[in-house]
Amino acid sequence: MIKESELDKEEKNKVNSKLKRIDGHYISQEIKHLLNFEKGFLFTVKSLLLKPGKTIRSFLFEEREKYVKPILFLIFTSVIFTLVLDSLGANYSFFNIDRIEPLKGKLRSKEIGNWTNSHLGYAQLIMGVFVGLWIKIFFKKFNYNIYEILILLSFVFGQAFFIFGFFLLMAFMFKSPIIAMAGSLVYFVYIIWAIGQFFGENKIINYIKSILSYALGNATYLIVLILIAYLLKFI
Repeated sequence: MIKESELDKEEKNKVNSKLKRIDGHYISQEIKHLLNFEKGFLFTVKSLLLKPGKTIRSFLFEEREKYVKPILFLIFTSVIFTLVLDSLGANYSFFNIDRIEPLKGKLRSKEIGNWTNSHLGYAQLIMGVFVGLWIKIFFKKFNYNIYEILILLSFVFGQAFFIFGFFLLMAFMFKSPIIAMAGSLVYFVYIIWAIGQFFGENKIINYIKSILSYALGNATYLIVLILIAYLLKFI
């Protein structure tokens, strides 16, 4: 009688025998898959740029294989954005409570600010929870659950990072602070537009609710960060 461990070993050997060795061809195919306009990262970027609402609805209810997974997309684009900032020597921060002058020296805001700046993807994901809760309130008739809303925000925030990073590169190339300022504006406008479009392209009320959800979500996120910084002062 064959022991169970021997059967497991035999099964593993069968699986391993089917896997090809990792070589130059394997790596080139993986890169090709990632940078594919029919599937993968560039396809996701292109789709989110042209029709974000339709693209995300497609991911949720129709086809998921051809898109990059939403949280991976957010983390990947935030890493690209951070690399762009570092390579350009740019000093930019997103919702860094350490930049709020009245709080300096009163709270342990520096540690919070440093973490959010060095972990943009995760910080945006956490902020997305608060924005998502407000979206649940303003768009409750659509009956999306919080996980589906977080997928929406992961795609939207990730694409916004990608767009802003492109503007910063252009600003550096043309030495134009105006382009960088335009990038900041486009970053926020895209987020509002994409969220509103997801819930219905032709209704102005959806874009108004999108503004409110994003603004209140950010305000709630900042308040929570300030409370954490306040509590850390006593630790």
